[in-house]
Amino acid sequence: MFFLPLMLGLILIFIFISFSKKTGLFVDVAEGDELKIHKGKKSLLGGLALFLSISLSLIFFELPIWGNKILAIFYSFSIVFLLGFYDDVKWKHASKSNPLLKFAFLIVCTLSPAIILSFSNIGFYFVPIHLPVIFIGFIFLFMVINSVNYQDGIDGLAGGLVWISLAALCILGWHLNNKFAFDLSLISLGAVSAFLVLNFPPAKIFMGDSGSYSLGFILTLLAMTFIRHFSWHGILGVAFIIGLPIFDGIYTNLRRLLSGKSIFIGDRDHFYDRMINRGFTVKKTLLISYLLQICAAIIGLSIIIYRIS
Repeated sequence: MFFLPLMLGLILIFIFISFSKKTGLFVDVAEGDELKIHKGKKSLLGGLALFLSISLSLIFFELPIWGNKILAIFYSFSIVFLLGFYDDVKWKHASKSNPLLKFAFLIVCTLSPAIILSFSNIGFYFVPIHLPVIFIGFIFLFMVINSVNYQDGIDGLAGGLVWISLAALCILGWHLNNKFAFDLSLISLGAVSAFLVLNFPPAKIFMGDSGSYSLGFILTLLAMTFIRHFSWHGILGVAFIIGLPIFDGIYTNLRRLLSGKSIFIGDRDHFYDRMINRGFTVKKTLLISYLLQICAAIIGLSIIIYRIS
């Protein structure tokens, strides 16, 4: 379950990098966009490689066991991925971005998966009624996919942070004997590991919004399996396991709202940006961010396993 998505991911990533180089299609160019700091053209198909390697592995290993639930997950996953992929193709440059239309798309493409999952009995069932289950799932998915996306500002950061979260969730799935969560975490770990091989600085490929949204969906789905019923320990523990993306996402949105800015217009004032502005290299920023994420994941695991309040 780890090696199949790892091998699939590596093969797809090498194919996509070669394809983008030869055709000049699906590449990210920094020129004229102050939010982009990379040099040269980089393939934006890392998200497609993540989506395919996770989806194909999940269907291969789990379809015989979970049946219709896996199909509901795949449909929901596809909606979120396609939203990000459309963003990568149409709005990859700040000058072409349409914040209002993007907001509308985000609403529709996070509400739809919440509805599909809810009617497949997957969600945060804090109360046994579909409407609040759908609403809570929608809010959580909306928040997490954007939080992961915020971290995709320097090479290796978003993927590395999610890798640490997935490792912690894999441990949690094993400890709680949650087979599906363990399987999904392990499959996703393999896919993200393949991506990171060619995303560490200097990156050869980017995940784009399609990748960050896809990984945000996976984290949300795993959260649903661990905190299906209301529990402060579960909610707080999972929040810490997701870690820096959640905390920086909350801070970023509050900062933008209080300053009168749209939360959908990017800036260079995230946690990692401030570290780089203070003289830290990208690699030192990554190391510090990873260490903080590991600490947060350990706290999250401790809260859930030992019920620390």
